Amino acid sequence: MKIEDKIRKKAVKASVDFGMINNGDKIIMGISGWKDSMLMAYMLSEIKKKSHLDFELKWVYIHKKFLMRCEVDFTPTEDFFKSIGVELEIIDIDLPEGSRLAEGIWVSCQWCSYARRISLMKLCEKRGYNRIALGHHMDDIVTTFFMNMINSRNTTIMPPINVMKRWDISIIRPLAYSREQEIMNCTKKLEIPFSPCMCPVGDTSRRQDIKKMLREMEEKEPDSIVNIFWSVIKEFKLKYEDKGYKVY
Repeated sequence: MKIEDKIRKKAVKASVDFGMINNGDKIIMGISGWKDSMLMAYMLSEIKKKSHLDFELKWVYIHKKFLMRCEVDFTPTEDFFKSIGVELEIIDIDLPEGSRLAEGIWVSCQWCSYARRISLMKLCEKRGYNRIALGHHMDDIVTTFFMNMINSRNTTIMPPINVMKRWDISIIRPLAYSREQEIMNCTKKLEIPFSPCMCPVGDTSRRQDIKKMLREMEEKEPDSIVNIFWSVIKEFKLKYEDKGYKVY
């Protein structure tokens, strides 16, 4: 099986398992320009072409005016945007004066992520979209799980789907069942253009420390990441069902 077919099949399974995409959904794809989000956009556009479901896709990049040196130039990827038939919109956000995010924005990925997520939710609310698709994969989910255990003493995860009742929006992660290396290989094979990570703290973040630890563990225990992922997903499904959400 071709790697692109393998990842698309996994994305469809994740969608079916958690009801990520339904008829009539309006989905905003949060695009960073990095390999994960670019491949996610490609896969969702392919699923849309082949699906019996009628849903809308929009591509949004959050330009973080408050975080300089972290800008992405999408000019080299314009032909790719046109080829998959998805509109790209760049949204500028800045922190209001006195924002509580201001102190931590330079040292914490969490603060930056929070600001971008809120901006996407407000955009959904304003324009009537009900889904936000993000490009997180299996390795991201396991890394977050370990970060929460080690740093916050809890076992919460970055879930495949997160229903935000306050906003009447669901955050979905169609690549949740795919490994990062698979995504890298597929992006390279399909010659999907992407921008390198421009985050000024990307190489020195706590997340990178945990990823390194997990890579070392996987060298000794080759199935460890996959086994940990499916164990935490099993627990998540039980909690998800207990809240009255449908798991297919």
